[in-house]
Amino acid sequence: MLRGIDAALYILSLDKERKVFDKKLRVQNGRKFYEGNARLNKYLHMAQNIYIAKYGEPLMDSVFYAYDNGAVDPNVQEKYSVLLERRRQHISITDQEKKFLDSIYKAFYSASLDELIELSHEDSEWIEKHRHYCKEDQKMDSMSRKEEYAEQYADMIKVLERMEV
Repeated sequence: MLRGIDAALYILSLDKERKVFDKKLRVQNGRKFYEGNARLNKYLHMAQNIYIAKYGEPLMDSVFYAYDNGAVDPNVQEKYSVLLERRRQHISITDQEKKFLDSIYKAFYSASLDELIELSHEDSEWIEKHRHYCKEDQKMDSMSRKEEYAEQYADMIKVLERMEV
């Protein structure tokens, strides 16, 4: 299983011109954050859910929490600035994981941050856990939605399969 940090570093490395993952500040839902950080977390969240739907197991060891602006891996979120600087660091990743993350990157490249947040908000696990106040109660269990995700993301899996090189 891929480490969440390694998945984040790989996705960041795909943005060679730094057009997608930036440090532009934004305020939304009463929260101030870097747009690039939020975007990265949405890519990871969607990658995890779609991978679960396709393969029946998690892509990475990330633990996501249902924050106001969608699912977030706090480990990635808190290290975002450092990850941006280390994005060319060597990581351990299989060819299958690379191809899958390449297709996720391409599929969501043109999506606005608002669209990505909306996609994250459509996850029933996020919907259920977002209602809680304590962080531990916001911890998402995406594997518990495996069958649901297989149905929800079936069309997306077909699109991604056509995109894979």
